Amino acid sequence: MHRPPLIRTAALAAVGLTIAALLTPAAATAAPTDPTAPTAPATQAPAPQSRTVANQPTGVSLTAIDSRTYRVTGTPRCGLFESPCQVHVGNVGGDYHWDGGTSTAVFANWRYGEAKTPEFWTYGCTLFGCKDSAHVRGNPVVRPFPDQKLTASVVRQDDAQRTVTVSGNATGGAEVRRNDNRIATATSADPGVWSATVSGLSVGWNTLVFEQYVRGTYKGQALVSVQIAAPTQPERIVGDSGSATLERAATTPVSASFTPRSAFSTPSGSIEFHAPAGTTFATGQDRQRGQRLSGGSWSDFSGDTLVSGVRSADGRTYRYSLANRDWGVANGQRFRFTMGVETPLGITQTSSSMTARLVGSIAAGSFDTTATVRTTVNDKALTARVTDVDQSARSATLEGTTPARTTDLEITWTRNGQQTTRRIQPTSPGAWTAALDGLEYGANTVRVEAFANTTSIGSTDVQVAVPRPDFSATARFDDDVDVPVVVGGSGATGSTVELSDGQTSVAVVPVRDGRWEVSLPAPDRGGVRTLRAEQRQGGQVTDRADVSIDYGAAVRITSPGDGFMVSPVFPEVLVTGRAADGAIVTLTDRNAPGVVLGRAVARDDGTWAIRTPALDDQDHLLVATARSRGANTTTTTLSIVGTP
Repeated sequence: MHRPPLIRTAALAAVGLTIAALLTPAAATAAPTDPTAPTAPATQAPAPQSRTVANQPTGVSLTAIDSRTYRVTGTPRCGLFESPCQVHVGNVGGDYHWDGGTSTAVFANWRYGEAKTPEFWTYGCTLFGCKDSAHVRGNPVVRPFPDQKLTASVVRQDDAQRTVTVSGNATGGAEVRRNDNRIATATSADPGVWSATVSGLSVGWNTLVFEQYVRGTYKGQALVSVQIAAPTQPERIVGDSGSATLERAATTPVSASFTPRSAFSTPSGSIEFHAPAGTTFATGQDRQRGQRLSGGSWSDFSGDTLVSGVRSADGRTYRYSLANRDWGVANGQRFRFTMGVETPLGITQTSSSMTARLVGSIAAGSFDTTATVRTTVNDKALTARVTDVDQSARSATLEGTTPARTTDLEITWTRNGQQTTRRIQPTSPGAWTAALDGLEYGANTVRVEAFANTTSIGSTDVQVAVPRPDFSATARFDDDVDVPVVVGGSGATGSTVELSDGQTSVAVVPVRDGRWEVSLPAPDRGGVRTLRAEQRQGGQVTDRADVSIDYGAAVRITSPGDGFMVSPVFPEVLVTGRAADGAIVTLTDRNAPGVVLGRAVARDDGTWAIRTPALDDQDHLLVATARSRGANTTTTTLSIVGTP
């Protein structure tokens, strides 16, 4: 940077140095600001000078006018005889100087979107030389991106979901809005790139208007027209509902049927069968001919309609492709496919369903439908289920089904810590029920075994979950400070709750209808009192919880101090202190029983104040008594002496 020539005389320079030495400006520090702010006002006042030619400038700032030009302001500070005396700004991709006031500047090495912190200083010269002042740091400034025209184009369209994804260019960092709502922010680049997905479009033509805002200012719009195609007609084929009976230890044919809503000849798509629970599909069913209903009777198609069958490894599913041939099905003419279902002898779930999901299309439209066939297994298997659990009694009721030839059942479970077996008879052919007691909280495994006379014909296990009742303990204060605290909560009906303070039992409370509570006398001391609550059932502790009772601060006097001397001129004394918020504080004189000097209610911050009546010029022992929440009472004293 070019520096001006020295033009002052030595005498003038000496005078200037003498005057400059007498100037001692105060200093300030720059406050931190948002690094994305577009302006950079200086926040640091001039530093002290000592025999300097140039002092820190004042009133400096740097503001972005546009993406290329910046407004700079400032006042240089020199002695009386310095020339030139200018403001410099740097650390912003270049160096610029001016005589002061406001000017405009351009900085070539400042990248778009880059934040820089400007530094300002005074440059002054005398005959004896030139000097820079200490630097003043301004606030960070981000160089704006050049304005770019907003563009928009469709990059992806989903007619079925009626959505479209639009992308385009914009000014770096600009907001892109639609219907006054921000939908995207352009990337910090030149140009910026944006993308947004618009949903809820209508079938037919839609005109989408996108607006660009740069630093809150409208900068133009872009329009996109999108045509959403009408969907093809769905549900051209509908799955029917049916029922079938499965035979134990046999392969049973089960048919799933469908009804078309349009005539069709050559469909495309697939069908997937799912076997009823506990069963599998027989092997060797990789092709199906299928049947259609004509004149009240079923007849085979002329060729295979299901091909390329694949049976899953577990035998639970069978998947086929629809054959590319003329099916010749009329509108409303039912058609069906029959699967061989294998049912094991020991199956326990006697009611289930076989499903067949048919997915594809015909000339008239599409279809995605499921036929459901409810299945029932002949004879009843041995089953067990929990029908009722009594949480407080730790008991449960079980019931289930059993084969018709069952004569007895044995129920085995852990009862009050001991394994117990009970033998019962069916309540009716194929059904049984049992009541269990002495269960444990948590999971209980119960074994049910069926017998035909002395021969076991099957067994099953059932889990009985007895949830542990929620146990809680909380403290509740009344708004009336004379009402004791109430401690209570939830628990298991029939149990007892004991409250203890350390090793000392405070109260024993029964739990009724799942709740318990008790009023407790106050400890007449400040602070938090922590009690242990233990729930007992059958003499055993099942739950514990701690409850904290915060009585607030004990009363104390903060002013005047002990030994305060009452003045005959000012015999009234202002007594201040702290106590639990809301406490009623009473001030008395122990030397004058029955005399109340004043009352006050402690504020939310616990402070209180009482001005006494005129006190005799003699010794007094003032007593402050606080009645706070939970009927808690605390006291403190203050001695006041008369004049000697």
